[in-house]
Amino acid sequence: MKEFVHLHLHTEYSLLDGMARIKKGKKGTPLLDALKAKGMKACAITDHGNMYGVYPFVETFNSVRKKAVDKYKEQLEAEGKTKDEIKAAVKENADNLDSMKPIIGSEFYVVDNHKVFEHGETRNHLILLAKNQTGYKNLMKLSSISFIDGFYYKPRIDMQLLKEHSEGLICLSACIQGKIPQLLLNDDYEGAKKLALEFKSMFAPGDFYLELQFHGTPEQAKMPYVYRGEDKRDMPLWQRQRYINPLLKKLADEIGVKVVATNDVHYLTKEDAEVQDVMLCVNMQRKVGDPDRMRMDPHEFYLKTYDEMLLMLPEYPEALDTTVEIADKCNVTVEIRAPEGHYEIPNYVPEGDDGKPLGITAEEYLSQMSWAGLKKRYSVITKELEDRMRMELDVIIKMGFAGYYLIVWDYINWAKKHGIPIGPGRGSGVGSIVAYCVGITNVDPIRYNLLFERFLNVERISMPDFDVDICIEGRGKVIEYVSHKYHPENVTQIIAFGTMSARSSLKDVARAYDIPYADADKWSKAIPMEAGKCSFDKALGLYKNDEGKVEGASPDFIEFYETDATAHSIIDIARKLEGMPRQTSMHACGVLICPKKVVEYLPLQRKEDSITTQFDKDQVEAMGLVKMDFLGLRTLTDINLACQYAKEDYGVDIDFDKAGVDDPEVYAEIYSGDTVGIFQLESAGMCKFMQRLKPDKLEDVIAGVSLYRPGPMQFIDSYIKGKHNPESVRYVDEKLKKILDVTYGCIVYQEQVMQIAREVAGYSLGGADLLRRAMGKKKVDIMKHNKEVFINGGKPDENRAAVIPGAVKLGMKAEVANSLFDQILQFASYAFNKSHAAAYSVITYQTAYLKRYYRAQFMTAILNNRITDAKEIGKYVNYLTSVDIKVLPPDINRSKQKFATEGKAVRFGLMAIKGVGEQAVAEIVKEREQNGVYSDLEDVIRRNAGVGLNKRMVENMIKGGVFDCFGRTRSTLMSSYEQIMDIVAHDKKNSESGQLSLFDNLFGEEDEALQSFTYVNLPEYSEVEKLGYEKEVLGMYSTGHPLNSFKNALKKFGFNTSMLVAEADDDASDDVEEETVSLDENGEMRETVRYDLSLNNQRVSMGGVLTEMTKKISKKTGKNMGYGTLEDLFGTIEVVFFTDAFEKYRHLLKENSFISVTGTLSVQAEDRPKITVREVKELSADGIEEKASEPEKHGIIYLRMSPRSDVVTAVQRILARYKGDNVVRVKFRDNDVREFPQKVAITDALMFDLGMTVGQENVKVIYK
Repeated sequence: MKEFVHLHLHTEYSLLDGMARIKKGKKGTPLLDALKAKGMKACAITDHGNMYGVYPFVETFNSVRKKAVDKYKEQLEAEGKTKDEIKAAVKENADNLDSMKPIIGSEFYVVDNHKVFEHGETRNHLILLAKNQTGYKNLMKLSSISFIDGFYYKPRIDMQLLKEHSEGLICLSACIQGKIPQLLLNDDYEGAKKLALEFKSMFAPGDFYLELQFHGTPEQAKMPYVYRGEDKRDMPLWQRQRYINPLLKKLADEIGVKVVATNDVHYLTKEDAEVQDVMLCVNMQRKVGDPDRMRMDPHEFYLKTYDEMLLMLPEYPEALDTTVEIADKCNVTVEIRAPEGHYEIPNYVPEGDDGKPLGITAEEYLSQMSWAGLKKRYSVITKELEDRMRMELDVIIKMGFAGYYLIVWDYINWAKKHGIPIGPGRGSGVGSIVAYCVGITNVDPIRYNLLFERFLNVERISMPDFDVDICIEGRGKVIEYVSHKYHPENVTQIIAFGTMSARSSLKDVARAYDIPYADADKWSKAIPMEAGKCSFDKALGLYKNDEGKVEGASPDFIEFYETDATAHSIIDIARKLEGMPRQTSMHACGVLICPKKVVEYLPLQRKEDSITTQFDKDQVEAMGLVKMDFLGLRTLTDINLACQYAKEDYGVDIDFDKAGVDDPEVYAEIYSGDTVGIFQLESAGMCKFMQRLKPDKLEDVIAGVSLYRPGPMQFIDSYIKGKHNPESVRYVDEKLKKILDVTYGCIVYQEQVMQIAREVAGYSLGGADLLRRAMGKKKVDIMKHNKEVFINGGKPDENRAAVIPGAVKLGMKAEVANSLFDQILQFASYAFNKSHAAAYSVITYQTAYLKRYYRAQFMTAILNNRITDAKEIGKYVNYLTSVDIKVLPPDINRSKQKFATEGKAVRFGLMAIKGVGEQAVAEIVKEREQNGVYSDLEDVIRRNAGVGLNKRMVENMIKGGVFDCFGRTRSTLMSSYEQIMDIVAHDKKNSESGQLSLFDNLFGEEDEALQSFTYVNLPEYSEVEKLGYEKEVLGMYSTGHPLNSFKNALKKFGFNTSMLVAEADDDASDDVEEETVSLDENGEMRETVRYDLSLNNQRVSMGGVLTEMTKKISKKTGKNMGYGTLEDLFGTIEVVFFTDAFEKYRHLLKENSFISVTGTLSVQAEDRPKITVREVKELSADGIEEKASEPEKHGIIYLRMSPRSDVVTAVQRILARYKGDNVVRVKFRDNDVREFPQKVAITDALMFDLGMTVGQENVKVIYK
């Protein structure tokens, strides 16, 4: 078969359009496999408007050569060749070894002017391929400009840009959407010719080609086509192509360029067409059956062979041969992986305080600062400290990372000088004494026995990685500083790709096929979630772990797949879409800092207002570029604000460096059983663990946060036993005692694994770190060899010259060493990074210190740092109430913008009210502070006219009780505020035009009393309505809580909703970085809430108010069941009542009823927690009363009331809250008797609310 090269191909990075997949899963390479199967030696990537896929494309293609070289080397080694002979032979035979040429390109969108944004503009396609390194750089520049300057729905360029960056590029005229084909379709041959000549002149001779495509059947390809004057826009694609192809050939001959055949590949096989069509539906949010949607018919856009292409274009065989010519021209080397030890670190120039260069090297500057810092940090400089400092500086300088250290130091130093809180450290960098002495970190690595080699060592050639926690409010300023210092074009943020998970792809496909949502939801929820991830292979029992065991199978999902034909079909299609990139976003914390313009290394893109790379974090790091992680940590803001409030209230300057970490009162706070607000310890499980552990030093907290995670949890009991009974601890060898005594014989930290390897087997700490990393990967053959080396000595691997003496040679019995290796192998996979745990435990201690000594100020800081999150506000306000710290309601004359302490209480901040703008609140408070308190609502509105105070804000403030201080009912203010605002607006307008006030006209200037607004006083809302409004605008209850009278009863339950949320998993392993983008099942970005999965399947009891209740028919049984929302003092949880429970307790399941439930708690990674209820009881203030058999009251309620609309509306609102079967009749004061349409359940709460609204004497019940 003759050779053919595909030069127009769309991978999965033509998002939700292309499906010629470069990668599938961890190891799958579908595109490469398809090309090899067809005997093809080259291929181009030309994704729509981007270069997202260039890195994985090149990486995958390069693997072919690498495998061929490795195989050739093995062959030569078997022949007994020396290393030098092998190297020479590989070089000599390089051209003969198997390879696959990656051709780098993109399909651009071309407009008349890329800086003009007009709706409905025409965007034409154009293929550009990089011929050489200059072309690749121009390709990156064009792609970057198309996003940064030209993005309007799509990234766009224009002809002028193309002229400026055409060197080294090959241009193809593109598909039917190209400008030249469009001109030909519009019968503008001369216009097409003129444009073609312009393209020809723009590129090097022979580098512009006219592209031929045909997407019909072989029979249609042979049919003579005669144009009969029909509207070409209505022609099928193949007819349009048959019409323009001869014209393109004619044009090529006339201007002296060649034609080239392409197939606009969007998928790999003809069978994939259906899946790609479904993906288009997902993209456009259409149904497969929609008659007027976009389709790529016929199914011919697949990866064809030479013979298949010739069948499509039989008249143009030379166009197929041209593809090989173009492929031969394209010779680009994309450096996707930097040579070992080579990094593109920006040059750091040491400067004095005056900003002038000091004239010394980065190495000299770092050394000077380190030794000076050593004297500041330690009162006594021991030989141990000096040796450690020399060793670290030697390694840092030898490996070329002095500049890296200084870049990190510089922005941290700038942040501290500008009052931006920085965390004490994060990750293994906390183990560096140099970092500690210059101020990058703030945890003593010597005191806590932290290892520098865990962070950096000469035996592991890799870039150091300082992750830095920054106060959320200041993070943007620090990034801005870095951007300014190293130049904005050298600094950018990093892209992240959201992919289609198993659950989301299943729902997407089901939606495209118009499958009922309930079915799709049922199928998707049967896919198990593990650590926030899921997969079809696991759910279907097709995945096996390293031990060959099936893992993660779901019997329910397998049953759906095997017994439901529709589910089977939908799942099969969704499996092919699983893992496809769906959209781009910005990496949560990564910032790239380059020594020159970023676009010299990789292409850029725009994501809304931010500019990011087009390559992801792993790719930029592999290229040797410097990625800094600027992590926003909310707790640092909490601490900073709390210290400010303590200074304001008590005049104290809290200095944590002087305070230390040894206060017994702080540790008592930690194990008190109340850890709300304490960093890392808020979850119910961690709180109980601390109560059992009773930590009395920071080492205990460090170990605690390291142990409380899946895996090491099993050793919590051993650790606690060892702490409280140290004599029970046993060591298999005395060498282990000095390593493990701090954790009572348990291996908890990665550093301990390294120390054991050094002390027992003679590894260097650098070599021990490599052993630790190898253990984490669990490769059987490597572990077998390492075990032998650990016990009996030898070389860990062929690339390291050092010989390890081994445990036996160093005095340990072989059987003991064998057992010990197995033990540390078991621990190594989940042992935690102590450096990170130590730094975060310092933050834990600081939050506990503030809570112990400045509780109100600390909790106020927490509230203000979450002021826009109503759920969080509600949670912490309810907590304050539960510990008898009074939370005062919002008050127009007392509240500040944010929450503030008021004596021993906390006053609600005005900004926490829903819909109230920050700027307007600032002006309201400023006006009050400058001109005195407000006298009434009219005074507020008049004095703040023109500051953005709108009707919605005033209404929400009334609902939140902000104006209660004026002594009028909220219902009165609600009925008056709009009229007041209208009058004030009218007066303001007249005042500006010199006219009299409306009040002046009515009453005259002399009578001031008559000039104020006259309110019509109305009875107050019912207590339930009033609290309901507060919940609506405050996210919580302010003047009370429906459950306040049940506090004692609620304390008797072992469970409440505050126990659901787990701590953030701050696993700082340098080996694996967790996903930074979290997507919901529809592929949209969302905030992630981590629940405590250890609570799953536990039997729990809790009490609360049933705020929602819905009856449904079970699809399985056809009987009634119920779904509700139960709210306690801390939050809400879904409650499910299956048929038996629903029927037995339905008389208790009324909205706003106070109940307790007992049932099974379900806590899954990506589902909201819920309780499947088995038992329901009515809640009482004194305790719990069994009401299962109490009959519902039946009767008729009679009301006597005013017919005023506001009163009638208030009553109707109350009745709506107590749905039931009983009639309510009303007698108005004009003797008109009517019946309300709402029927109600007769309860004491209903009687109370009605009485508060119309008067108790006007409510009567006649029971049946």
